Amino acid sequence: MCGICGFLRLAPDQENDLIIRNMAATIRHRGQEASGVYVESGMAFGHQRLSILDLDARSNQPMVSADRRFVITFNGEIYNFRELRARLSISSLSTTSDTEVLLELWAQYGPGCLAYLNGMFAFAVYDRELAELYCVRDRLGIKPLVYSKAGSDFVFASEAKALLAYPGCGRQLDFVALSDYLSLGYITGERTIFADIKKLLPGHYLKIANGKTQQFRYWNLGDRIGSGEYSAAGDGVLDLLESAVKYRLISDVPVGSFLSGGIDSAAVTTLAARHCSDLQTFTIGFKESSFDESANAASLSAGLGLPNHVDFFHEPDTEFLQSLVKYFDQPFADTSTLPFFQLCRNTSRSIKTVLCGDGGDEMFAGYETRRADLFAMTGYRVFPFWRQVLSLASALVGLVPADRGKVSTHYKVRQFCEFAHLPPPQSHFSWRLLFAEDEKKAMLSSNINAQLGSHQTWNNFAAHYAELKGLPMLQQQAIVDLQTWLADDILYKADQASMAHTLEIRAPFLDYRLVEAAFAIPEKRKFTAFATKSLLRQKLATILPEPVLKRKKEGFGSPVSVWLENRLAKTFVDCIHDRQFKEIFPDTGSIMKLYDDHRNRRRDNGYRLWALFMFALWQKEWQ
Repeated sequence: MCGICGFLRLAPDQENDLIIRNMAATIRHRGQEASGVYVESGMAFGHQRLSILDLDARSNQPMVSADRRFVITFNGEIYNFRELRARLSISSLSTTSDTEVLLELWAQYGPGCLAYLNGMFAFAVYDRELAELYCVRDRLGIKPLVYSKAGSDFVFASEAKALLAYPGCGRQLDFVALSDYLSLGYITGERTIFADIKKLLPGHYLKIANGKTQQFRYWNLGDRIGSGEYSAAGDGVLDLLESAVKYRLISDVPVGSFLSGGIDSAAVTTLAARHCSDLQTFTIGFKESSFDESANAASLSAGLGLPNHVDFFHEPDTEFLQSLVKYFDQPFADTSTLPFFQLCRNTSRSIKTVLCGDGGDEMFAGYETRRADLFAMTGYRVFPFWRQVLSLASALVGLVPADRGKVSTHYKVRQFCEFAHLPPPQSHFSWRLLFAEDEKKAMLSSNINAQLGSHQTWNNFAAHYAELKGLPMLQQQAIVDLQTWLADDILYKADQASMAHTLEIRAPFLDYRLVEAAFAIPEKRKFTAFATKSLLRQKLATILPEPVLKRKKEGFGSPVSVWLENRLAKTFVDCIHDRQFKEIFPDTGSIMKLYDDHRNRRRDNGYRLWALFMFALWQKEWQ
């Protein structure tokens, strides 16, 4: 796991050398064991190494192919690199690393080698003979890659902060991205918060040659559905998961496992313990009982005979939040980021790579929103007065003071009642909605609203649904979650929080074989109106204790609704009244009205207020 950066730029080598070193320095936290650059006429690559495989300096990067034609800077892991060595035409390699295997595969097959790769990766390859640059991102977007174009220059990196160190790459806000952030709490698709910087989409690669940039899609889950390669009954899912875990235990350094009270991390840890004799588990706990799963994690770890490291997360102070925002160079409002950031920090003191359960919810219908989809679709189709029933229920809920539990009941019922009358794609989109379009317009300045024009965040999602037309609606919703929520929230959080502490995270559920197998199963088989992950629980019954299987999903959020009333109250109010913040959100009164409703328990506005708070803190750091 590493940090990468590079560019195409016609300038003296000495000048390019200084620029690439400055860029690499901004992402040094991603890998501090070796720092390398490669500079020649018109191009430069940089690399920050976190050594996991072949710890020898011979595997440092950037790396040049045996025939001297290709140069690579690579972030990630190719788990099946040992099998792929057999595909190479050259008789011997100079290292035992996956980097060299990947480089020589590219030299032999070009972009065609991507079909063979099982891993998480973002990398760039430069063809010195043809003066062509390729930038590649893995199928699901586990590893990030951002880029910018300025005239004939092209620049890329693992994180936007490295691009901001490149001459001429500005910090001007992308107001469409800001609007999307206010709706979702994260930024989806190709946009970033910076107008000059874009994300390379998962499953895509770029070719930059002769001053032109072309984008190609090499993997599309929608095209894989119906291939007949995997069972619609889920046969073989457990074997695939165990295979994925075994691949992700390949390492020249010790491997640990994140462990919560849920079945995903429990399954990964249990399978890993079969094949790893020195496995350790790492857990984060909360003093708030409704958020805490540490006792469940400790019990499972003890049952497996594994040492469990537990650390408790307490109400954060401003210093902690500023530290987090320093690493997250995009505004980001997922409340689970805070405890996860601390979990990564504590874990990195013991080991350098760790397994996690990310992806299990998306693959096997683990979110309560899937059950909401079923109820909403039934009401939408069956009950003639569905909208009136929802309006009445919403009014009744409004009479009850808002509770402060994990994803409070008040919040969930209000969200459902407000959006369950919409067509299924839009109701699913709205379950996680923070601010509707009219609410955003009321808060944003007139200048920003003029530039936004008719933009609506829903249109980003509508484009995904249009591509999936013809598939069952529940399956469409699940795939769109994969393309948006998973790629741009869950995986962005995992990468940024872990690499801030030079820690590599490996997610067995996101092995592309398992993903394709999971989506060969009809969604209606994966869950019911009464239980999430019903199929996965059946498959895991042979390896997990019954209490774990019966435990309902708790989620991994933070009690921000409470924090905003207590220790963080003054900081929040000060941020809202800050001059710089008011240039974007001039109507402080409307925001304070949300805050007053929240404090007086008229409505749980915790998530919405947190999104505004995190933007304000981000703005102080990055603008």
